[in-house]
Amino acid sequence: MKIEVVRVSRRPPWPLWAVLLAVVWLALGGAAMWLGIRFGWPVQLCLFKRLAGFACPTCGFARGALNLLEGNIIQAWLCNPLLYSLLGVFAVSVAARLFLARSVRVHLSRAERTLAWVIAIAIFFANWMYVIFCVG
Repeated sequence: MKIEVVRVSRRPPWPLWAVLLAVVWLALGGAAMWLGIRFGWPVQLCLFKRLAGFACPTCGFARGALNLLEGNIIQAWLCNPLLYSLLGVFAVSVAARLFLARSVRVHLSRAERTLAWVIAIAIFFANWMYVIFCVG
């Protein structure tokens, strides 16, 4: 495994449509949550949970976002540990790119890449079980 810090452009090469889609999605979800709280309506944003009857891998994100807005970082993390850990890594990497014009590159051999995928899948399913049984 080889890890290096490289100099990159400060502006990430994200397509504008993807950024706008993410902003609209977050705005709609936020509006639904706000309306639900304001008028006392039960709001269930997760279509998967509504159809399957159990939590999806990203369940807990909205509750975690509300906790983050209230300043409860630990409580937000407990709503979905994997999702909020990845969000933290993403925030640090975007900040490093925007402010320092640096990015971390990880080069893995084929065997290391296979092992990384196996570990990532195991962590994904362990987090999903945590969300199903502990968060609901």
